[in-house]
Amino acid sequence: MATGIAKNITIIGVKNEATEGTYAAPAAATDYIQPLSDGFSLSPARETVDRKILTSSIGKASPRAGMKSVQASLPVEFRASGTEGGDPDFDRLMTTALGARHQVTLHADVIAAGSSTTVIRLSDAHVAYFQVGDIVVIKEPGAHSTHAITAIDTTPGAATVTILPAAPGIPSNGTDISLSTTYYPANSGHTPLSLSYYWANTIREAAIGCKVTSLSVENFTVGQIASFNFGLEGLSFTEVDGAAPHTPTYDTGIPPLILQACVYQDGVDIPLNSFSLTVDNSLGFITSTCSADGKISSRLTERGIKGTINPYKDDTSVAQFTRFNTNTPFTLAAFAYNPSAVAGEIDMGSVVGIYLPNCLITSKKVADQDGILIDEIEFSADRGTSGSNNEIFIGFV
Repeated sequence: MATGIAKNITIIGVKNEATEGTYAAPAAATDYIQPLSDGFSLSPARETVDRKILTSSIGKASPRAGMKSVQASLPVEFRASGTEGGDPDFDRLMTTALGARHQVTLHADVIAAGSSTTVIRLSDAHVAYFQVGDIVVIKEPGAHSTHAITAIDTTPGAATVTILPAAPGIPSNGTDISLSTTYYPANSGHTPLSLSYYWANTIREAAIGCKVTSLSVENFTVGQIASFNFGLEGLSFTEVDGAAPHTPTYDTGIPPLILQACVYQDGVDIPLNSFSLTVDNSLGFITSTCSADGKISSRLTERGIKGTINPYKDDTSVAQFTRFNTNTPFTLAAFAYNPSAVAGEIDMGSVVGIYLPNCLITSKKVADQDGILIDEIEFSADRGTSGSNNEIFIGFV
C-alpha cells in the first residue's frame, strides 16, 4: 500500500454543471486552472445529528451523519490570459463570482476630430462594441494607456465613450481601442461548478454544486505579484481513486509585478503602497427531504464589497477626511500590466483592471509606514443612491 502523495503535482479541474448538484467531470484539456501552490484546499463535511435517547450510561449513542457540505479555496495569480481580450483560465470562477461578463471582440478606431482626453469619438458602428465598465487600452503608438469606460453616448453622428482616467493626450485618428473581457455583477448567471482536485494526480476528490462566496484581491503591494483568491461553498462531495483524464493546457499569461500599477481615486493617481478588495456573496441553500444529501441547489442572496487603500498623508489637503466626514462618494480604478519591449507600450494579454464607480470611506485613521504618515482607509463599494448602478468591473486585456 502506497502512503503519502506529493501535493505540488495536484491537478485541479473546474467545469460548469448542466444540472446543479450533478457532478461534471473535465471534458477537455482547457477545463483546468493553475492555482497558486499555497492556499488551495477542499474541505468536505457532514452534519452530525445526535440521537438523544436514554441509555445505561451518561455517554451518548452513536450519532447519525446528516447533510453534506463542502468548502474550497482557490488562489490564482492576478494575471490575464496572455491573449489580448481573452478570458483567463479561471473564467468560470470569475463568472460564478459576479454573474456576467462582456467581451469586446473587434477593434474600434478613434476619430480624433471631436475627441478629448476623456471623451473619445467613435463611429456609430464602433461605439456599439462597448458597455459601461469595460476595461480597455487605448493603443496610441508609443503611449498606450489603460482605462475604464464610464459612459457611452450613441447619438448618431456624434457617438462617444467617456473614459477614466484621462488619456495622456488626445488619441490620434485611427488609433485602436483594445479587445477585452470584463466581468460585472448580475442577480443571476452564477453557474454552479464542479471542482475536481486530482491530488498528486492519483486520487480525485470532487466538490459538487459550488458557487463563489468570496473573491479577494490580495498582495497588491509594491514590487509583489498580486493574487485573486476564490472561496467557494457547495452541495456535496465525492472521492475516488483516479487520475485526471487530460494533460491540462494553461494560459500563457505572465502576472505583472505591482510596478507601474496605478490606483486612481476620482481619476487622479494616488501614491500608495497597497490596495485590497473583497467581494462577499451570501449563499442561501434550497433543501429537500427527498434529497440524499439534503441540499439540492443554492442562490446568491446578497453581495457586499469592501476594500482598503493607504495613500500617503497629504501635507496640503484634507480631501480624504472631507470625503469621510461628508460621506462623499468617489470612484476607484486600479490597473496592472507588463510593459512591452516597445517603449511606452503595454504587452497585450497582460492587463488586469478593476473599476469601482461608487465608493464610500467607512473608516479612516492616520497611521505610519516605516515612520511615514499614511491615511489608512477602509471603503465600501455600492450601487449608488438610486441602487441601479453596477458596483464593480474586473477586466482583462
